Amino acid sequence: MQTEIHAIRVSNSERASNRKYAKQEKLSQGDLVRRALRAYGVTSEPTKAKSGYDVIKHLIGSCKGVSTDLTTNPKHMEGYGR
Repeated sequence: MQTEIHAIRVSNSERASNRKYAKQEKLSQGDLVRRALRAYGVTSEPTKAKSGYDVIKHLIGSCKGVSTDLTTNPKHMEGYGR
């Protein structure tokens, strides 16, 4: 694959967002931009499909101060579905 360098102007907030999400996804900023271009349909290269886990993994363990037995304690199911 032949590559080419593109320089673009972005606002400070766009640059900060790009850095934040690249770090969050453990990607380089360029990889994040290339992924966005592919998702937008700009390139013909296929994108790697994300699993459900990949989509929500940043949420796991993010709820603090809640009951840890939500899936095992029957009292949490009282009135469910009514």
